[in-house]
Amino acid sequence: MRLPFLALACAAAATLASAQGAGTKTSEYPPIGRLSPRDLVFKQVQDSLSQGYQAEKNAGEYPDLFICRWTAVGGEDFFSVAARLSIPYETLATLNGLGRPREFAPGETVLVPSVAGLFVPDAPRTDLDMLLSARSHDPTAQSKRISLIVAGRETLFSFYPGARLYQTERSFFLNVGFRMPLPEGVFTSGYGFRRSPIDGHDRMHEGIDLAAPYGTDVMAAREGIIEAVGEDPTLGMRVIIDHGGGIRTIYGHLSSVSIELNQTVRSGTILGAVGSSGLSTGPHLHFEIRLSGKARDPSSYLPGLKP
Repeated sequence: MRLPFLALACAAAATLASAQGAGTKTSEYPPIGRLSPRDLVFKQVQDSLSQGYQAEKNAGEYPDLFICRWTAVGGEDFFSVAARLSIPYETLATLNGLGRPREFAPGETVLVPSVAGLFVPDAPRTDLDMLLSARSHDPTAQSKRISLIVAGRETLFSFYPGARLYQTERSFFLNVGFRMPLPEGVFTSGYGFRRSPIDGHDRMHEGIDLAAPYGTDVMAAREGIIEAVGEDPTLGMRVIIDHGGGIRTIYGHLSSVSIELNQTVRSGTILGAVGSSGLSTGPHLHFEIRLSGKARDPSSYLPGLKP
């Protein structure tokens, strides 16, 4: 049974959410005290989600969208929370501006919608947002313009009820999607054991080499934080990006860098220029992908790479 005050609170949130430019304070969204059917707001969200899934299945009318909030204790797993809410993880991620799966911080406010779908912001906050902004949405699909306060900022969205991530978008969000760091580069050496062009001995090559003219722009393969910038005995001038979740990329033999330590970069940010610093026989980029400290074959992750 839904109590009148609860229905009024959620109706007010729906009105505020659906009015473009009429963002409200996060604290005014009805709170979910605990992720349990015994919680009245949680129960109402679940009822609305169920109606939405029926509409999605039968091509019917979606229920009104309202937004609630849940406060994390800290350490809760993103996927576990999404599953507990019976909501697709991409809905939770796109509403809250999460560029990758992670644990929630103590006291973090998580917005919870009453209808599953995708929230595409006018101003991209993450690489995932950028992918969604670039996709071609079905012009016949239902959509709604809304304004919400997310992480203390008013954010304008286009909300697509019932929409889901495409496979490439899903892979990118799940930390397996990268872009080419040197799109015009020529693949010259692959990952694995090879005879070193420097000393002639067989050695493990923990990345790939892409040749390009001296000074060609080198781009970040994914968003992240610059973890290291400087000289390495082997790689010469090199940059390391921490992408979170134990994922790092390394860019070696650069002639110059255009970023700073601890800088946050987006996918495609220019990091520096191709060079031949360190142990190198000519201008090229040495590129590595490391997962939890272990090198992985970049050709398994980079789109369009043609060895």
